[in-house]
Amino acid sequence: MDPTALVRQTIARLNAMRGHSFFMNAFYLMLATFVLAFGGFIFWAIVTRTYDASAVGVATTLISVSGLLSLLGLVGFDTALVRFLPRSPQKNSYISTSIIIVMAASAAISAVMASILPVILPELAVLHEPWAWASFVLFTTVCSVNTALLSIFLAYKSAKYTLAFNSILSGSKIALPLLFAHGNAMAIFILAGSAQLLSLICGLSWLWRTFKFRFVPRVDKSVLQQTKKFSLFMYVSSVLNLVPPTVLPLIIVGSLSSEYAAYYYIAFTIASALYTIAYASMQSVFAEGSHDQSALRAHIIKAAKIVGFVLVPVSLLTALLSYIPLAFFGAGYVAHATPLLQLFAVGAVPVALYSGLGAVFKVTKNTTGILAMNITYATAILGLSVLLISQFALVGVGIAWLAGNVAACIVGLFFVRSSNMTARNITVDT
Repeated sequence: MDPTALVRQTIARLNAMRGHSFFMNAFYLMLATFVLAFGGFIFWAIVTRTYDASAVGVATTLISVSGLLSLLGLVGFDTALVRFLPRSPQKNSYISTSIIIVMAASAAISAVMASILPVILPELAVLHEPWAWASFVLFTTVCSVNTALLSIFLAYKSAKYTLAFNSILSGSKIALPLLFAHGNAMAIFILAGSAQLLSLICGLSWLWRTFKFRFVPRVDKSVLQQTKKFSLFMYVSSVLNLVPPTVLPLIIVGSLSSEYAAYYYIAFTIASALYTIAYASMQSVFAEGSHDQSALRAHIIKAAKIVGFVLVPVSLLTALLSYIPLAFFGAGYVAHATPLLQLFAVGAVPVALYSGLGAVFKVTKNTTGILAMNITYATAILGLSVLLISQFALVGVGIAWLAGNVAACIVGLFFVRSSNMTARNITVDT
């Protein structure tokens, strides 16, 4: 083909994609997550060279547990917002109710857990200090509201605000450790949390100015009635989805040491940058499918093409050259985290399939399918990690991660096939 014609054809295709909300939202989500991953990469590169590995290990454990608790505090509203907000006639009331419930649930859960955690893990004894306890509760709650806010942007199919949001978060995470370069594990946690707080303030400002959001200081019972069943199942499924990456540091600290928890966390942070290609594509499928379920199959095909052309080659490259990004964190991370990162990279394809099945289940409201898939995912990863970590150390965790995602995909495909055979599709409740 003539090179000039090829260039014209490529430009024409790019222009066509610019006018398609699916591709633009997928692009913004992908870029937003890469920006967030890059900010996290630089943040931890600075922190690991400023603080000792033990402090980093405790900090990563605190951040992981806080992330899990912030998810618990969402009580399923992150998914429900994307699924129901587009068709809601009272968007202000819907958003306000969601934020009120998320804040209350997250604050209550994190307050209880901040009191229990030091008893379970003596390494987290810093939480006995009132100021540390209050900081943990505050920033966990902020993280919950941030996640809900990102779901609102996605529901409006305005992922460009997610990019702006994550850019502020990443910039803050990079700047803060340069300004405050000393302290213990709790200092690292507060630096990360402060960046979350700044991005939340900006996000709420955009919601108020761009989408004309006005806070309604009451809980709308009709919102709860509409979403209670869906939110409950999505809540349980979402918790199961994030349980492995957030509980694994606790297993690693208990079975190996806090230093190994740091090695795991950095490897998983790098791998998460890979997974953003799949997550962004499938989140766009979820958002578009929530507006028009009849086009779900077409959106899945588009997402699969993005995964095939982008994710697969990047994953293979990461598996082959995994020592290069780890070198930014120090020789210890290269020595101990390289095999784990390689296994995480190989697992990118089943992670993509797992994410795609999750998007299908959410759009079609197949709550049984997503619950069964996520139960398999969580139990397989955690169970195998406990069995393998004593013999293979972090490599055992990587094997468990890969096997758990594959097992979850097999279960998910079974439910997709079963639903197609029995009902062709799940009835949509509007």
